[in-house]
Amino acid sequence: MVKKIMAVLLSALLMLSVLSGCQKNTDETTEPASETASTESQAAEDTDASDASESTDVAEGSEAAAPSTLELTPELYCTGLLDNGFIDGVKASDYITLPDFTTISLSKEKVEPSEEDIQAQIDSLLSTLHTEVTDRAIEDGDRVNIDYSGKMDGEVFEGGTATGQDVTAGSNEFIDDFLTQIIGHKPGETMEVEVTFPDPYVNNPDFAGKDAVFTVTINYIHGIPEFTDELIKENSELISSYFYNDELETAEDVKNYIHDTFYEYNLNNELLNHLVENLTVTEIPEQVKEISKTRANIEFYRNYGMTVDDLLANGYIEEDEFEQGMEMDGKLYLLYQAIAEQEGWDNITEADVEELTGATDNEAVIAQYGMGYLANTLIYRRATSYMSDLVKVE
Repeated sequence: MVKKIMAVLLSALLMLSVLSGCQKNTDETTEPASETASTESQAAEDTDASDASESTDVAEGSEAAAPSTLELTPELYCTGLLDNGFIDGVKASDYITLPDFTTISLSKEKVEPSEEDIQAQIDSLLSTLHTEVTDRAIEDGDRVNIDYSGKMDGEVFEGGTATGQDVTAGSNEFIDDFLTQIIGHKPGETMEVEVTFPDPYVNNPDFAGKDAVFTVTINYIHGIPEFTDELIKENSELISSYFYNDELETAEDVKNYIHDTFYEYNLNNELLNHLVENLTVTEIPEQVKEISKTRANIEFYRNYGMTVDDLLANGYIEEDEFEQGMEMDGKLYLLYQAIAEQEGWDNITEADVEELTGATDNEAVIAQYGMGYLANTLIYRRATSYMSDLVKVE
């Protein structure tokens, strides 16, 4: 889990999105009956909220401290920032020398998305557009919606109950052969599934090696539609909200959009890795360190319901690893602002927020995040585009 949590930190700047931040559901749920959590995300989404279900694998045998409460106010988002998005009291070019981006060459093999990546996102979309099949038995590999309630020694145990849960028949998403036992049953049936928790069981050591019985109701099988132009047109509103794009009218439009999104993500990720390894920074000012830790607090709290101090105190992340992440983020903050200084992006105003959100009325988003945070995010977007336009992919 340490590496997965740090990935949130190190990718926070790379994939920062105000729109996804506004609409993301931050209420985390856990599935103690599952060994590996399964999530279906939109193309290139940078965080995996299901990692929260693994939280007990680190503090095994110890009592975790109660998580802190963090109020996500616009003042917090704008910590250390001026309203134009620049870092208060810092001239980035005093600490970093911009490289010649035209001399940077990235591997096309690492940037070009694979057909498997693209198809996985199409499959994820199609599962969202599923029909409810109720007139046949479950087959291996079917996506199935179930309710279940588990008992151990005749008593219902905490975390062993769920409704409307989507699972894949025959997979190892849940413990033992739980999802193999539902094969052959039909929607509308209620059955009992007998399983034995593995030993050891890191998610909850108290369950290790114990038997449990789950009462399972099969609600329906996901009927996966064909990926056609007609399907896209019939579901245009959902497609628009799924991809935050209202110009996708055909199946080819959707496939190309997924390709381009992956390509941009891969390019920016490879570029970020190159820059982190090769940038020379004379010093990271305290103001930048404060912003980095504040952003980490926000990202961790939104994804895990815990602050940096909570995660450190409970052993979910290591202090030296966290400090390395902070140093990387600090370099990138200086890099983006140095580009903004060079390009003269120091006059970002509320009118420019439309460039970030695509909406003309941004009063609510400004009230939620604050102008400094939004302007800083816009600087990141512009700087990322500026760099990716200059580097070579070959």
